[in-house]
Amino acid sequence: MKVYRIAINMIKQTKILKFIIPIVVFILLYDVSTIRNNNVKKYGIYSIVTLIKYGSAYRGQSAKYEFIYNKTLYEGSFFISFAESKNTPIGTRYFVTFLAKAPDRHLILDSVPSWFTLKAPDKGWKTLPTQKQLRIMMKDSSN
Repeated sequence: MKVYRIAINMIKQTKILKFIIPIVVFILLYDVSTIRNNNVKKYGIYSIVTLIKYGSAYRGQSAKYEFIYNKTLYEGSFFISFAESKNTPIGTRYFVTFLAKAPDRHLILDSVPSWFTLKAPDKGWKTLPTQKQLRIMMKDSSN
């Protein structure tokens, strides 16, 4: 009878571990992802990405983009719905923030105003430019 109780306790512990281990792994992965994203937001450099093409993805499309930093081309993609992709033409530009030492770790931000046609500086911006700063850059470039 004692062996039977030990076996039952071991089975219960195994079931609990099978439930707890995936939760712990998920929490750890979420924390690492959050820390990385916070680092990108806190220490990031800003630039502009350009939408270059659409690819297929589950229940939508994958919007592929590229940007240049320090004369190196970086590529990435993000999910976009079919409806949104119809209203977002190839060539649409977005602000991006990334780490200087790891530009492949980046976050896409808001779209760049359509009237701003200049390229981002090769080394990017230290802060996200405001609408006013963008207008000044456009005015300076036409002089």
